[in-house]
Amino acid sequence: MSNAYDVLRDHHNVLRGLGSRLKAAPVGSAERQETLDELLREFTIHMRIEDDIYYPALSAASRLIAIAHAEHRQIYDQLAVALRTPASSPHYVDEWNSFLMVLEAHADEEERDLVPPPAPVDLTDAELEDLGNRMAAEMERQRNSTFEELHVKARAALLKAF
Repeated sequence: MSNAYDVLRDHHNVLRGLGSRLKAAPVGSAERQETLDELLREFTIHMRIEDDIYYPALSAASRLIAIAHAEHRQIYDQLAVALRTPASSPHYVDEWNSFLMVLEAHADEEERDLVPPPAPVDLTDAELEDLGNRMAAEMERQRNSTFEELHVKARAALLKAF
């Protein structure tokens, strides 16, 4: 049993932890690449559970959801810049730190504004449990899916190309 708020907060902490590991890993190292791959996968999972499951359940908070969607686009934009910056560039570390900063700022704002959401959204404990279970199950499905792993790599390649 998982409460939706706990699922979100816990996964934000997973992303924050991966961000810290990425910052600590030497540029060009296998450790950094492995951490980056894991971060991109967890980031993609997170955006999908929010966009497909959590946000629709909070549709009555439409203004805040619109802001959250705009922040997702901003995070993807910064991710694209970071992916396009060669490791040899003097801006490489700064671009990745900028990506992590907008990602963490989004998580902080989301926890402040949408966990729990404001009125008129009023989810019962049972609805929160159902939502949390659906989110946790989808996260697990995506983590265990070869197709989803390939999808993340393809999306990263696409962001890098444009």
